[in-house]
Amino acid sequence: MNKIIKKDTKKRIKAVYIYRDSKLPYNGWIQSCFNCYIFTERTILFKTYYDEDMKTLYEFNVFLCPLCQRDLIKKKKKENILLNIKFQRKCNDYIYRNYYI
Repeated sequence: MNKIIKKDTKKRIKAVYIYRDSKLPYNGWIQSCFNCYIFTERTILFKTYYDEDMKTLYEFNVFLCPLCQRDLIKKKKKENILLNIKFQRKCNDYIYRNYYI
C-alpha cells in the first residue's frame, strides 16, 4: 500500500538588510555602505540561513558601494584577499551579535 506523504512546503523568506547607521530614513532604498559609510543603493547577497524550527529562510543583504565591491572582487593581489577576509569577518560578527546565527 502506497502512502502519499505531504511535506509542509510553506516557507517564509525574511530579507535582512545590513548597513551602517546614518541620518537617512530607516526604510529608504539608499543607505550607508557597511564598509566605508558612503551612501549607496547597491546590495550584495552575503549569506543565506535556513531555520528549520521556524521554517524561515533568512537572506542577509549587505549595502556595499561600487568601490568596495570592486576592491573585494579583485583576486590577484594579496592585500585584497586580506580585505575580503576582514570584510567577511566583520559581516559574520555583526550577524552573530544581532541574530545569533
